Amino acid sequence: MSNVIETGVSSEKMTEVYAVATLMRTCNLTPDFIDAAVQRARNYEGTVDLMLMWRDERDPEERDAIIADIQDAIDDGIERPNRVTQKPYIRFEKLESIAQKIQAFKQELRNKVDEWGGISLLATKTGIPQPSLSRFFNSASMPRRTTLYKIANALNLSEDEIATDWIR
Repeated sequence: MSNVIETGVSSEKMTEVYAVATLMRTCNLTPDFIDAAVQRARNYEGTVDLMLMWRDERDPEERDAIIADIQDAIDDGIERPNRVTQKPYIRFEKLESIAQKIQAFKQELRNKVDEWGGISLLATKTGIPQPSLSRFFNSASMPRRTTLYKIANALNLSEDEIATDWIR
């Protein structure tokens, strides 16, 4: 019989997660990121799988992409912890317009980041891995509230300066 931690992830899997966390630390990932990944892995087996994939991956670019995926899982857990939510319905014909607005917003924010000190400094200040920030700024995906607030705090921006229609 397998020993299972309260959340349903087996203790054997969690032992592997802790070993991966130790490896992540030797690769200079921040303690805050690693702790958040381990916490998310306790509740979400998908994060366990991502951490194990990261451990086994040898291509640095793929590893960076996996780190970005882990950050997405962490942010997802913060925004909707353990509950089912219904996403808003967006009409198909409005998607292009919305994507353009998001990209314009992210470009404006990126300009502020560059003036402030750049992505590397932002990664250090926010605890968000640099690959996750690169993905954030280069995609037209809807920004997560948690990511926006971390960036705003790092740049000393007020909520009014960072808030947009999709986070109010």
